[in-house]
Amino acid sequence: MGEERSLDQTRVVLRSFGVMVTTYQERLAQLLEQAGRAELSERDAVRLAAEALTLTARLIRRLREVNEHVLALEERSLAELQAQLARRFPGLVAEQQEE
Repeated sequence: MGEERSLDQTRVVLRSFGVMVTTYQERLAQLLEQAGRAELSERDAVRLAAEALTLTARLIRRLREVNEHVLALEERSLAELQAQLARRFPGLVAEQQEE
């Protein structure tokens, strides 16, 4: 059951990130279109830049969360694999070395 919960959590994390990326792309395309308009004022330019920076900061934060999720999953899985192999073949598996 723990494995299934982990898979579900991974699906949710990745699906959410995918939606965020496509929303980011769509909104940036709109901002680029607005930036290309002849009647763009300096105030509008600053607003567009600020929104682009805010969207990018949110995306980077979410990407960091996805990376942390994947790395934690990798660490847990490899530690469990190492433990299982060490129990089954005590002389075969070398201890993990920290760098």
